[in-house]
Amino acid sequence: MKSTAWWLTRVRNYRATGRRIARVHVLTRPLSDYLRYELAAYAYNVEAGEDIRILDLTGKENPGLPDQDFWMFDGKKVVDMKYAPDGTQIGRELLESPDIDQFRHWRDLAVSLSVPFTEYKAG
Repeated sequence: MKSTAWWLTRVRNYRATGRRIARVHVLTRPLSDYLRYELAAYAYNVEAGEDIRILDLTGKENPGLPDQDFWMFDGKKVVDMKYAPDGTQIGRELLESPDIDQFRHWRDLAVSLSVPFTEYKAG
């Protein structure tokens, strides 16, 4: 597994200063090899203090979430994530003028429908 020690150190340092790092991973099964790799690494991220949640939409209708992945920083800045067909991340783009209210709505919806990673993994 590729070393992510730098990320785990960053998460621990952020948490030590009272900051929060959280994500919701929306997925459907079957899982790609790359997604299985990511999920295996999430246990370490959670242990370091990252709040990871899973929203499994397998067999469910999309509740209104976009077909795109994004990062949101401080509820104000949005980065659009780019992926290869196998799920490997290949790039990122800071959006110049995002509809921030729409992105906040999507974030809040995803959080409200997701479960903590540890609960997803146990189930």
